[in-house]
Amino acid sequence: MSQQSNFDFNTFNNLVEHKPAGLQIFLAQQLLSNALWSMEKYDNPREVDVRTIFNEIKELRIKLKADAESRK
Repeated sequence: MSQQSNFDFNTFNNLVEHKPAGLQIFLAQQLLSNALWSMEKYDNPREVDVRTIFNEIKELRIKLKADAESRK
């Protein structure tokens, strides 16, 4: 059974296009978190790959926050 998506990518892209990089990375982390949950639930073999990317984004956000703090 295929699932038809009615997600409007153009609207989403327009909403985030000119937002700060930190916010965009946060959104990427949230999307990966959701995908990871689904992949774990359905025992997807690529879950390990997504978990690696998710962890790397989490580490990047920590570094970006530290960079922002050091500029204050």
